[in-house]
Amino acid sequence: MDRIVHLTNGDHTADVLSLADLPGEILVCADALDQGPVQPVSDAEHRQARAAFWASRGTPNGAAKLAEYDQAIETARDAEELVLWFEHDLFDQLALIRILARLQRGKLPATLTIVSIDRHPEVPNFLGLGQLQPEQLASLWPRRTGFSRDALDEAVAAWIAITAADPRALPYLMRRVKALPFLAGALERHLEEFPDALSGLSRTERQILAALARGITAVPDLMQQSSAIDPRYPATDSLVTWILADLGRAGFLDGTQITTLGRQALAGATDRVTEAGIDTWRGGVHLQGKGPVWRWDSASKKLLEK
Repeated sequence: MDRIVHLTNGDHTADVLSLADLPGEILVCADALDQGPVQPVSDAEHRQARAAFWASRGTPNGAAKLAEYDQAIETARDAEELVLWFEHDLFDQLALIRILARLQRGKLPATLTIVSIDRHPEVPNFLGLGQLQPEQLASLWPRRTGFSRDALDEAVAAWIAITAADPRALPYLMRRVKALPFLAGALERHLEEFPDALSGLSRTERQILAALARGITAVPDLMQQSSAIDPRYPATDSLVTWILADLGRAGFLDGTQITTLGRQALAGATDRVTEAGIDTWRGGVHLQGKGPVWRWDSASKKLLEK
């Protein structure tokens, strides 16, 4: 029988898919590229930088685990068919373009297909494939589609732009990509994590601060509130916990209570970057210090330095 490989961006989706009674083996490639440095370096340097970042966050996603993810991609090259199970959100789309860009550096599988959705008729608040039951995943299998040459080229161009130290190619690509249906939205959502032109807050920081201002303090509730209005970037518990700590260090929170300074930032009356400084990565861009740094103006959909 021809060898079929399914590649997913999470252990939970892989576990559910294993119960769907589909032919083939299931592999996982699940580094969260929406956080930490993602630079145009060798594979070994990439894994080293990523492992160091996760260690700084107290997350056991070491170089060995990252090498395991990369090996899954290499193993899949020899498949007769490689099926990628990646949904619409930023987390999955960044992983998808890295996988496609990596595959194009060598031999491609004989057939390369994808299952990718942004909604499901039986799941009103769809956030990802991990929400589905085995039979629901199995029903998506016949709907998998192939990749055009344009789609593969878009993935490579987007990956180069994401890893660049200068982000100015990203708005251009956001307006141009079409063959990968969810990539433009993911690129825009990536840009929305840059400091806002007025307040210096990322979109996720603003959403969490606004929820805290409404009296919502529990991490699961903050996750739910953020994800409900932001399906292109569902917040994880680890991300919310880190943002709460970072906002606390900036003086915008006292525990889980929003401070006067935090309310001023929400209103655009103070600037998070100039007030407290910043030290974070967005792809290949290191946002550091009290400015000027790259910012995103959501109204005009333009990058600026301030």
